[in-house]
Amino acid sequence: NMGRAYAENIEIVNPGVTISDKRFPKTQNPSFVYMGRLKPYKNIDIAISAFSEVSKKYPEATLTIAGFGEIINDLKKLVRKLNLEEKVKILGWVTEGEPKLKLLSESWVAIQPSSFEGWGITVLEANALGTPVIASDEVGLRDSVIANRTGLLFRLEDPNGLTNTLKKILRDEVLRKVLSESARQWSENFSWSQKADAVQS
Repeated sequence: NMGRAYAENIEIVNPGVTISDKRFPKTQNPSFVYMGRLKPYKNIDIAISAFSEVSKKYPEATLTIAGFGEIINDLKKLVRKLNLEEKVKILGWVTEGEPKLKLLSESWVAIQPSSFEGWGITVLEANALGTPVIASDEVGLRDSVIANRTGLLFRLEDPNGLTNTLKKILRDEVLRKVLSESARQWSENFSWSQKADAVQS
């Protein structure tokens, strides 16, 4: 039996997240954030297109894109094409620590439209700051987002589904508050101290 692994002997310990006590108040107007690498499979263009539709009904809403990658100029072109320069900010890298915490904390909702993720670490980072996540119903993300409890899922190949989900969370303040509180509680399962205990046990 050497070299053979049995499922009952394997436990997966997901990466931990830093649970910060420092919180920033949510922005006055609706705000969305994407944080992560700017790669084609992350489908950030879908998020921008969906946001464009949302902004017709909610003109005061904003979308902030934080991260860097080879498609950054393509995304900037799309923002110009859709006349969203006043509403969509593409920041590039955001410094770890307070700038990142502030952005995730003050946003109403984080968006993760990726085709696949190993494990949605940025989902838990947002959740730890009381920010629910709207994500594609794909491998990795459907594990880190509990549908209708810590966030909402949409079908990847359905941009209209993302648009409708963004609108749903904007018009329902009670839903936002419930998701926000549940997201914060969920993230506490992934604090580094919890992870350390899991590895040692």
